[in-house]
Amino acid sequence: MTALDALLGGLIDYAGLFPPAALDMRAAVRSYAEHLGGRRSHALGSFVVPEARLQEFARECAAYGETRGGAWPLSVVAGEPAADGIARALAFQSGSMQASGVAIVALEARASSAEEVMRLSTLVPDTMRLAIEVPLSLGRSLRQSLIDAVRSAGRMAKVRTGGVTADAIPTPRAVAEFIWDCARARVPFKATAGLHHPVRSEQRLTYEPASPTAAMHGFVNVFGAAALAWRAVEHPHGAEPPPDLLAILEERDASAFE
Repeated sequence: MTALDALLGGLIDYAGLFPPAALDMRAAVRSYAEHLGGRRSHALGSFVVPEARLQEFARECAAYGETRGGAWPLSVVAGEPAADGIARALAFQSGSMQASGVAIVALEARASSAEEVMRLSTLVPDTMRLAIEVPLSLGRSLRQSLIDAVRSAGRMAKVRTGGVTADAIPTPRAVAEFIWDCARARVPFKATAGLHHPVRSEQRLTYEPASPTAAMHGFVNVFGAAALAWRAVEHPHGAEPPPDLLAILEERDASAFE
């Protein structure tokens, strides 16, 4: 196994149902199946599906036929309110999906307080991953309290790094603070939205020809920053992210990475 294999193993979830691709369910299911059979399948993680579309997903899988390569792992994004969405997803898992060749391995939900983090965590079996979205719009001290609660619950955090409008893209500083706070708390995290390009650059926000453009975060930047932060906290540092961490997130030159 190479270092790159270790870094990428199962790291990238498939979110073809969401913008900018926004595929219909049939196209998304077939695309995921193709990727599972591709030469980069070792990097492929779960199929991400909204909780409200689980029935549609199950019908399309049944129409597609037997899933290949064992059970397909699903990461289900809970609807609102999050507790109800989690309950509906778990009920669906125990009912309709038992013999369907797919399995919910992770749930994703948004929380706005430490108390809510703990409440949601009690609903999800320990054998299932739970990613708690920490809104970057919250003040940093509140974000840190959510991350601390995620650590106490033994779960993982989630951050939104983009969207279909420029104002949905957080600043490199905000992302750096989130990554650093997670590393200091020893909390793994998932990043979602906007990471459609390897290196930070000016890109179209959707696939529409007249789409506006904005500086979008690169997934190589985020991977590198997370690895740096996880290692850097082994040495004395304060609450502020190291300058190198922010520099990695802001880097636009692909040749700076090797």
